[in-house]
Amino acid sequence: MSLIEFFRGRAARQDRFTALVRPHLRLMHRMAYRWTQDRGDAEDLVQDVLTHLFPRTEELAAVEKLGPWLIRVLYRRYVDLFRRRARSPIDDTGSCISDDAFFQERLQDDCNGYHQLELQRMLNRALVELDETWRDVVLLHDVEGYTALEVAEILEISVGTVKSRLHRARKKLKSVLEPGTVAAFAAC
Repeated sequence: MSLIEFFRGRAARQDRFTALVRPHLRLMHRMAYRWTQDRGDAEDLVQDVLTHLFPRTEELAAVEKLGPWLIRVLYRRYVDLFRRRARSPIDDTGSCISDDAFFQERLQDDCNGYHQLELQRMLNRALVELDETWRDVVLLHDVEGYTALEVAEILEISVGTVKSRLHRARKKLKSVLEPGTVAAFAAC
């Protein structure tokens, strides 16, 4: 194989990898941010996953539902890296939860923008108060729109467990949020 053929093959593989992964990048970044609560850590997590998946481009092409599969890989990597770090006696993160910056970027230019931002902040604070296992299920199912079966596959738990956690999480969210907030979200 000549050097030119090698680089052509590599460029073709890069193009194929990009075509496969690009439609799922925004979702991967959103979920990574939700789990890590830090923009830099989220970017590092996604980059780490993509770096490890690039040599496996042909395997990616064979995956039937690539979106849920990528989120499952991202979640497993998050568990490996960040939960292990959380158990460490050394706190090297130095970060705090900052929902303002995340939602500020998404503020729309309509007349209800400020009201919508306040509702999002309240919901984000309520989500932070949830147990981590409940929060993951709510984020995947209610926020990202995955079915209970897909959430079960991503988190590697049974569908019954997903439904149970979802029910308990919603009940907890309703009790944590101010009265009328849930109705306001339904109206938006």
